[in-house]
Amino acid sequence: MVNYLEFLLFILFCLYVLKEAISYGIYEYKNENKFGGTCVIIFSILTIILSIISLCIT
Repeated sequence: MVNYLEFLLFILFCLYVLKEAISYGIYEYKNENKFGGTCVIIFSILTIILSIISLCIT
């Protein structure tokens, strides 16, 4: 089990990565690559959710 400080730092890092990924997805969506932008956003959200869940389980 991880302590609260490590968990908080991990959550902050995940939120930063999620913000960057969504920004890139929006950029792709606006540049006529709607399928790619949508896939990037959905995949990044699912990855962050699963990583947080896996950290909570261990």
